[in-house]
Amino acid sequence: MAFAVFVVTMVFTAYGLYSTNVTSSTNEQMLATSQQLLTNYETYFDSVLTTSNNVISKYSNESDDLATISSDMGTYFDTVMSIRNEILDMSLYQVTDDVNNNGNLIASDTSYSEKDTSVISQTWFTEATQDDDSKLINFFSRPTTNPSGTTYSFTLSKYIPFEKDSKFNAVLKADFDFTKIVESISPSTLGDGGHFTIYDKTYKVLYSSTKEDVTSELTLLKTFVLGSEIEKFNSHSYYLYAATISNTSWRVAISINYDAVNGAIENFAIIVLIVGVAVMAVFVLILFIIANGITRPIRKLQVEMADIESLNYDAALTPEIKGSKEVVELNHSFNQMMARIKELTGKVVDEKEEQRRSELKALQNQINPHFLYNTLDSVIACIDKGESEKAEKMIIALSKFFRISISKGQNVIPLENEIEHARNYLLIQKLRFGNAFSYDIKVDPGLEKYFVVKLILQPIVENSIGHGLKEDEEGHIFIHAYSDADFLKFDVSDNGYGMMLNKVQELEKSFKDNSVYQGVGLKNVYQRIRIYYGDKANILIHSEEDVGTTVTIVIPKEGALNHEE
Repeated sequence: MAFAVFVVTMVFTAYGLYSTNVTSSTNEQMLATSQQLLTNYETYFDSVLTTSNNVISKYSNESDDLATISSDMGTYFDTVMSIRNEILDMSLYQVTDDVNNNGNLIASDTSYSEKDTSVISQTWFTEATQDDDSKLINFFSRPTTNPSGTTYSFTLSKYIPFEKDSKFNAVLKADFDFTKIVESISPSTLGDGGHFTIYDKTYKVLYSSTKEDVTSELTLLKTFVLGSEIEKFNSHSYYLYAATISNTSWRVAISINYDAVNGAIENFAIIVLIVGVAVMAVFVLILFIIANGITRPIRKLQVEMADIESLNYDAALTPEIKGSKEVVELNHSFNQMMARIKELTGKVVDEKEEQRRSELKALQNQINPHFLYNTLDSVIACIDKGESEKAEKMIIALSKFFRISISKGQNVIPLENEIEHARNYLLIQKLRFGNAFSYDIKVDPGLEKYFVVKLILQPIVENSIGHGLKEDEEGHIFIHAYSDADFLKFDVSDNGYGMMLNKVQELEKSFKDNSVYQGVGLKNVYQRIRIYYGDKANILIHSEEDVGTTVTIVIPKEGALNHEE
């Protein structure tokens, strides 16, 4: 009777655990899928906002001559559209108190044609200029389909102040093709009946990938606004995920079919029930065959061995198991074996840790400070020319550079020190080469608590200066430290020559293949972060010819919280 209760309990426990685990695992997978789809949209809109910001930057540097502005900005729009084929047209309209000139076209791309010349009453124009708060944001119009049904597009508009003369304040109008982004999500990813819907803050549908009525879905969305829920509508169970698309007032609801999960849980319940009945029948048979006095010590020893099999070396071992002579001797031998295993395991762990430290220090020492000689030569040259202030700045920067490089013998330093190290290096090179390049460094807030392996940025910056920048124009280097989910990321970008895809692939291959030689810097950084942070650490290279190169260092946050070598 007791065993029957035990088996029933195990059946229900197994069912409960399986149901919980499957539900939890499935929900995590569906959440990851939903977040990836959301990321696709956010990445798209980030690129849209980047285009807007670039236009603002370009316009702010224009002269105050209308003809020059029109020509320059028109050429710039054509260039942008040649690179970004999702942009349908771009134009600038004048914003002034003069009613005769307000809304006049300042500049546009070559193919642009505005049939309605009275733009001041159009929604995109009024939204961008109606008050001071509106002038600070980008306005997105509701997506529409053109008469032929071939293009699904929306309009971005943004107020652009002209610092030199207020009569040239303007509104940017840019139409973007939204077709590719909404069609990039495969319906099969979301299961039978799965779909996604884009709606505004008033719950008006802007786009839906399903032809079915989504009214009941929108009603449910109003109850929990954002987040995820398991809901049933349109004769299916769905994992419903809702989130706001960053930098816009739009939201996306992703519905993933959940019927398969419920079916799997029901099938497992039937299987567990059958197995439970079978186990009870077998146990009754075995109970009459094997004496209880023999099985008890063996089961006890089995539990200990199961702990060890699951790598639980700290499991408590019974000094002596009472039972048959064979079982007692087996237990004694097992205990001796485990004591030896613990001893050897401790030695292996210590040796591996020492080996890791040695490899890290050896790779650290490969960083070649050959620029020291060039810097000292530059200092001497500055002194000879009487440029003592410049020489002093270079010496101070060099002192700070090597102070951080040494770091009292530590290989892991605060993130802010690593950024400061790169800044000092750039300052030295800037003092040496003058206007050959400029640089910017951005560190997102909240990264102060992290530690990183030192000298991971300087070799990459050195490559950008030595190999990436163009000789005939001023280069620019941008360092960005930021958080991305469970990872810290460092982007080192330049606007230089860039690289062909095969060159990038060859560089990435050299990280793991010693027979492929592509210099020391990048490979050294890759090997050091892999030694310290493990397989989650990585270096990513993105490059376009005549556009530039971005090298991204990826470090898991969990390994960057402690200052432990």
